[in-house]
Amino acid sequence: MIMKEIQVDRERIAGVIIFISLFVILLTVVGIRMLDVKVSNIELVDGGLYTVVTDDGPVNVSRDDVIRIERTYTNAAITGAIIEQDRIFTTKGFIFFSSLDSFHNTGLQLINSFDFGGKLVWINSNNNQATESVETQNQLINDNLKAVQPFSYAIGTPSKLSSLLFSIIFLQYLALAIGGMALMILIFPLRLETPLPVRPFMQEESEYRSADDSIGAVAK
Repeated sequence: MIMKEIQVDRERIAGVIIFISLFVILLTVVGIRMLDVKVSNIELVDGGLYTVVTDDGPVNVSRDDVIRIERTYTNAAITGAIIEQDRIFTTKGFIFFSSLDSFHNTGLQLINSFDFGGKLVWINSNNNQATESVETQNQLINDNLKAVQPFSYAIGTPSKLSSLLFSIIFLQYLALAIGGMALMILIFPLRLETPLPVRPFMQEESEYRSADDSIGAVAK
């Protein structure tokens, strides 16, 4: 009985933790959606100067603002057509767009003005690295990815809200980690527990009953 009560208490605690984690994750998703700033257009102003039109107003992006460019090619889930997805990291936030967006051509024009070779990953300090080895370039790309993490928010997001956005994302990751640990604690110990030796007790009880029956028969 004591072991059963301990199991029930552990299940209740783990269930409450999982429920709280799911609730926190839901709140963080809503918060991220509310703080997300969408890009509606990209316009060429003059030479290397572009204006990114967002829901919160236009943002000017020059050549010196671009830090990293990423190109990816994925398959659409419904049609199966190849869709190009590009992301541009700048000192004012990142720009994300795909080939389905109306401003995709202007975005490609912005990317091609920096990256003439069509690399999957282009970084601002990679202009003079053509003679270096592949390992050095990979290390440079990884170091640059760490360097652009402080700018991993949508362009147009106010600087006052960027810290709040990072806090919400950190809270979401924390809730995922705690909820996952609670789920593992809830599932795996129940499968690894060894059952109590019930059969020997039943055999002993049957032996005691047979002995009592025999004694009663002799007494009669």
